[in-house]
Amino acid sequence: MEYEALIVERSDSTVTVTLNRPEKRNAMNGRMLDEFDHLFTELKMDPDTRFVIFTGAGTAFSGGADLIGLGSGQGNVSPHHSMRLQQMAGHDFIRKLESLEQVTIAAVNGVCLGAGFVVAHGCDFIIASQNARFGIPETNVGLFYTWGCTPRLARIVGPSKAKEMIMTCENVDAEEALRIGLVCKVVPPDMLMTAAHEMVDKISARAPIAVRMAKKIVNASTAANIGDIYVCEPELVERLSYGEDLMEGMRAFAEKRKPRFTGK
Repeated sequence: MEYEALIVERSDSTVTVTLNRPEKRNAMNGRMLDEFDHLFTELKMDPDTRFVIFTGAGTAFSGGADLIGLGSGQGNVSPHHSMRLQQMAGHDFIRKLESLEQVTIAAVNGVCLGAGFVVAHGCDFIIASQNARFGIPETNVGLFYTWGCTPRLARIVGPSKAKEMIMTCENVDAEEALRIGLVCKVVPPDMLMTAAHEMVDKISARAPIAVRMAKKIVNASTAANIGDIYVCEPELVERLSYGEDLMEGMRAFAEKRKPRFTGK
């Protein structure tokens, strides 16, 4: 596949992946998700790559999902069924990212929202620039934090902080993200990629098999009950798509106005 929405660069045992839609704050559309899927398949069969660094082009890591591009049905698929299929694809995405045997690092510059936040906290480490901001805007449009990521966030920052981030849609700045354990380091913007490569250098000096086993054991120990989300969440989101609030939220987003929710 020829990459367009992603820039994929290889250097020795490290692959750097840059989300490449800067004019849209690197919002994730269907093309980008297809390219991620192809990339994950390549990396799964690539024993020579030990590290993958994710970052964003321009002034943002990712502004989230491209709601205009992802919000409608495709072909003969109704918008309601499309929402369910998108959830199934999203679950597949996060599982493939988390199950990569490479050490993954998110180098977060600027805003990191919604689906972009999924990429970041699906990585083993997040290194944030001082201007990074993390947020979950989904309830602004009548959704919740999907793709199986609500329990993942709760296991990182705790249930109360996860609820606060999801329910209020208030962004968390870099220093707060460090305090709550969401990121492992905060650096000046011009030192972001240097810090990511320093992390690579530290870990690359350690025994490769031991590092790989450590990642798998930690992931396995924190994955309890997430499998239940894969079963029920696509159906819950499809049910949400029949409600008036989600349609109002999507219209308000497209029209750049405040939504008028009715609880229906």
